Amino acid sequence: MRIAAVSFAALILFAASFAGAGEADGGRLPADLTVSGDRPGSVPRISAGENEDYLANTVIDIFEHNGGIWLVSGQGLNVSYDGGETWEVVNSATSDMVSDNLSAATAVGSRLWVGSNHSEELGGFLYSLSDGVSYSDDNGATWNQIDFSEDGLNIRWVFGGDRTIYDISGHREWLFFSAFAGGFLASRDGGLNWRRIYGTNYDSLQYNSGGTPSFTNRYFSCAVDSSHGDSVFVWAGTAGGFYRFVYAPVRERPYSRLINGVALCDACEDTSYVFYAGNNGVSRGTTEGYPFISRFVDDGLPGPYVTAVTDFRERLLVGTAEGTGQTMTGLAYSDDRGETYWPVTAFNTQYSGGGDLVREFTNMGERLYMAAEEAGLFVSMDTGMSWEQLLVDSSDAASLWNAVNAVFPWEERLLVGTDTGLATLYLNIGGDFDSILMEPFPEYDSATVSTASSSRVVKVAVQPIYSPDDTTTIDSLIYWAATRPLTGEGRPVVARRNADSTSWKMLQVGVNTNDFAFFGDTALVLGDAGIRYSVDGTNPGVTPGGTYIVEEVISNVTVDSLTADRITSIVTRGDTIIIGSDNGFAITNDRGLHYNIFRMNFDTLAADSVRLYSSWDPGIVGDFVPAMGIQYIDDEPARVWISNRHTTYGDTVAISMGQVVPVDADGDVVDPSETELIEGYEIVFQAMYRDDYAWNYAFNGDSVFAGTNAGLLFKPTDTGTAWDTIDLVDDEGEPLTLPGTPVYGLEVAGDYLWVGTDDRTVRIRIDLGDFTDQEPFFVIDTDSPADEVYAFPVPFSNSRSTSVDFHFVVERQAEITLEIYDFAMNMVARVIDNVTYPPGIYPTTGGQRRVWDGYNGQGEQVAVGVYYFKVEYSTGEVHWGKLAVIP
Repeated sequence: MRIAAVSFAALILFAASFAGAGEADGGRLPADLTVSGDRPGSVPRISAGENEDYLANTVIDIFEHNGGIWLVSGQGLNVSYDGGETWEVVNSATSDMVSDNLSAATAVGSRLWVGSNHSEELGGFLYSLSDGVSYSDDNGATWNQIDFSEDGLNIRWVFGGDRTIYDISGHREWLFFSAFAGGFLASRDGGLNWRRIYGTNYDSLQYNSGGTPSFTNRYFSCAVDSSHGDSVFVWAGTAGGFYRFVYAPVRERPYSRLINGVALCDACEDTSYVFYAGNNGVSRGTTEGYPFISRFVDDGLPGPYVTAVTDFRERLLVGTAEGTGQTMTGLAYSDDRGETYWPVTAFNTQYSGGGDLVREFTNMGERLYMAAEEAGLFVSMDTGMSWEQLLVDSSDAASLWNAVNAVFPWEERLLVGTDTGLATLYLNIGGDFDSILMEPFPEYDSATVSTASSSRVVKVAVQPIYSPDDTTTIDSLIYWAATRPLTGEGRPVVARRNADSTSWKMLQVGVNTNDFAFFGDTALVLGDAGIRYSVDGTNPGVTPGGTYIVEEVISNVTVDSLTADRITSIVTRGDTIIIGSDNGFAITNDRGLHYNIFRMNFDTLAADSVRLYSSWDPGIVGDFVPAMGIQYIDDEPARVWISNRHTTYGDTVAISMGQVVPVDADGDVVDPSETELIEGYEIVFQAMYRDDYAWNYAFNGDSVFAGTNAGLLFKPTDTGTAWDTIDLVDDEGEPLTLPGTPVYGLEVAGDYLWVGTDDRTVRIRIDLGDFTDQEPFFVIDTDSPADEVYAFPVPFSNSRSTSVDFHFVVERQAEITLEIYDFAMNMVARVIDNVTYPPGIYPTTGGQRRVWDGYNGQGEQVAVGVYYFKVEYSTGEVHWGKLAVIP
């Protein structure tokens, strides 16, 4: 299983590297990942053939692949197929690998992936430049580098400075990598083609502006969670929080571009379902948007094109048509909130198959009405299971008054839009017609005269005008109707009249209108011209009216808008407004102050759902996320482990875990046994450890290992926030690494936990919580002569390196003293003070290893410059070496 691979030296300096991380290849990131135990110009070997070809003491990541354990280092890849008894080298010396300096590696399926870098001196400084990603299908024998240049995939800002690939993750055909200021890239064909993806439209605009990438455009970690059925959850950590990208199958996302109608859940009181009638089935969401489902003919719909939808008395009803929306295929109902559908057989047998489409539903009390074009007006008294046809003009069944396109209830009146005009049906207490008022609209083609008109009424609504002194008292009513030409003589208009008048005012001549909404004395008129509003009867869109703009704004930047869309429908409830269009829909829950716009996603690399988690969310203390891990547990969604620290205050750190839990309608966590309260499920994060942050995770069932700056942590099964520390020691209890050595790479493989540090790699047997069986793997240089001494890493930097090691050889037992001197030959520090050493090659493991931390004997950090060290033997030998200290 892949955990986050992190280039630790670069991340330590990540704050400094923000400068100049824009389009240019600048930005002074650290150079090569310096490998403890390596000496310039040689490839170290373990003496006597033991662990021959073991490359490096610094291992930044570990993973399992093809029966082997793979170690990632600045010298390439090491692999062992026998638990560490022997090692094989995969690097530029054994293959055509682009560079040995690796910052990330993983295996997805049978393919190996690496992110590599090389160093160049530019302007007197050494820079680390990204080479992008390469893959191998033959266990590293040959490599193919992905060409992101203009001659290849033509994706800018992947190669070069500030583009270090810190993490690679994947699942089946999916692949992702995080490349710091290079952003977040995705592939869905096994890695042959890639594209940069963004958390939000705002991120896209900001990144492509060419300036310094924002915090949420600087990526450090990623992990793929495949525990959610057919959906793929991708987590990506940035310097400004972490994103959850959801790639859902068709059935778990909205799948219609054209929205023909919207209905709110009739019986839902808090978190309400929203149903969308679309050109590709029915979709269900919530007033918050996600989660979504979509259903199709395979789920019981009589046709793929849904023309109308209503939710009435806990039953969902939809009208359907064939693919182009020209021929009615009948009605369907759902009693499980849109999960499955069944045909309304009694209606479909008689009326489906014609060109008459179900256009609208409405209800008055227990009566449900339906407008079905030339099929007519229908009423149902049993929530849509059987229907009775009603004739507006009972004197002539073929009359165009009986071709019904719209219905709207108001108190005891039912307003009916027909092919001849508007009919107002006055109903008695039993629901029968007492009287009918017929107002025909003529067909008249005029662009300038107020009598321009058309006969077919496709939408009708009533606007109440309330008293300014008493908002519960209605002063007057206004009737609105949208018309379409029935013949070539007509013009589409919006007709408006007061309820106590017989004179219609014809507005918005020549524009198709599809729906209305009212807010006080303001009327919204929605259609092909967008959303126009009218105040006190003015022509919609004309002063003092105007155009109502629906746009999604993030950080004061408009990232999407319905301005170019044809608006099809609107529903309102309280502060919630949902607007449908021919290219998606928009939702606001604060009466239009902020909209979220949802487009139908036919782009396989664009996520269907994106959420940003940050320190504003409970359980998350910082927005810089250098590592992530996915823990799979039987029969439940995976747990998401993140490492989080504050981008400014480095001491504000945590290890947090996200877990799927049931929530009620208000989003509060509830007990799983209280099924009657469960409204849905959310991923909730909890801070599990507050003393440090992690570089990597590994899992053994429901136990967790975390590699941190302070060492290796272990959390047994379900122990809350309690952690144990696993000391890296030999069988005599001597330390295998220096105290406080950070742990970077972790992997559980069979009975063993592999632990990578910048000091050496340790294999630990996992045995019922007993971690004393440990074996170290490290490099000892046997290529240099006995009288050669040297220090490493050189140059040494307090900000980049943990400590300085020293190489020297003891041919026969002696007391050793090792001292550091400055350029003026003043002693700075005594590292080894007359300690007895048996014959051997040093440094080595255990208590006899000594290092220098860059401080003098007074505990002060030494100045930048050249220093010398002296190794003095009690046998009389003296050897000198030189080292440099840099910032």
